[in-house]
Amino acid sequence: MSASAVCLADRYIRSIQMDKQAARTIADALTWARIFSVVPITVFAFYQLKWWVFGIYIAAALTDLLDGWFARRGAPSKSDADLDGIADLILSFATLLWLWLLVPGFVSAYWLPYLPIFLVLEIYMTTVRLRHKRYAIPHLQFGRFAMALFFSLLPVLIIWGDVPWFVHGVLVVGVVSKLQLSWAFWTRSH
Repeated sequence: MSASAVCLADRYIRSIQMDKQAARTIADALTWARIFSVVPITVFAFYQLKWWVFGIYIAAALTDLLDGWFARRGAPSKSDADLDGIADLILSFATLLWLWLLVPGFVSAYWLPYLPIFLVLEIYMTTVRLRHKRYAIPHLQFGRFAMALFFSLLPVLIIWGDVPWFVHGVLVVGVVSKLQLSWAFWTRSH
């Protein structure tokens, strides 16, 4: 979609009067749709149906974009759970599974040193969140960029095949993002 079309769509959506509760309901429905999209994408990845994976994956990524837009205009969530953060985490781990299923040799070529670092940082942050229930996953600007870049990894590999420089770049940015997020948790808990 072109930038002008996105701008026109955004202006149109802003012109629509929507109550805050309806916006929250739409945001939550889009987030749940992203979570549930993991099942069909996994089935299609298992059967090597790359273009089905591609299509549903792009739709899931768009729900991430749209749910944030509606959430910013909606009422605060009634739950303390960070549904969007949980959905991002589920989709991130599922994306690694899909990469393993769809890109031959992906895990053996790229898992060191990235995967152990990701796991250690994720275990640390999960431990902090369990210990301090009030900690939501902060949505840092660099983290948003890293997540968008990470979510572009699967489509790029489906379309162009294995592109090592791009994969390493995405994974390095992902590690830096997780380090920033871990630092945010560290400063909150100490």
